[in-house]
Amino acid sequence: MKISNLPIPQNLMELLLTEGYSELYPSQIEAVKADVLLGENILLVTPTASGKTLIAILTAGKTIIEKGGKVIYLTPLRALAKEKYDEFKIFETLKKSNGNNIKVLLSSGDYDSSSSFLERGDIIILTNEKFDSLLRHGISWIDEVMLIVADEIHLVGDIYRGPTIETILTKIINFVPKTQLLSLSATIKNSKEIAKWLNAKIVDTIWR
Repeated sequence: MKISNLPIPQNLMELLLTEGYSELYPSQIEAVKADVLLGENILLVTPTASGKTLIAILTAGKTIIEKGGKVIYLTPLRALAKEKYDEFKIFETLKKSNGNNIKVLLSSGDYDSSSSFLERGDIIILTNEKFDSLLRHGISWIDEVMLIVADEIHLVGDIYRGPTIETILTKIINFVPKTQLLSLSATIKNSKEIAKWLNAKIVDTIWR
């Protein structure tokens, strides 16, 4: 399946082709067939370096440009948040339907601050703990969020990080039910149980 055949905005397509993307990997094709680009909740379980981030990029771009919604990308670690921020910065060359460029913002520290500047972002990259703090403080723009990408979702079973992930996703499911959830993991043991909880389709491949 070629990038040029996907139902994505033209400017996003041109950017990806310029960045060297041309065809999807098998795992990415399965995610598209599961309707990730049509708003379906997806639990994507594929090995490391098999292309999970591109699915997030495709879905995020479509959400922002076509629907005018915000995107939150959640990670368990500050270092991973910075890595994803660097990857998603390519979006800032693209314009939204109102003519303004897409804004990518990062916040991974100062858990007890409101971080009001994040309201200006279209793609907002946060650690799980930071997002938990924002929810507890109350964020006026939460209803504008149309996609949440939850990276390393298997850590929901972790004794230390798991409770935070479970809490924030439960809040999203209950209070912003129309928000699309794209959950990513390289490996997960109880995928059916987690998919049921997230009301998500499972895309589980071993392709590397």
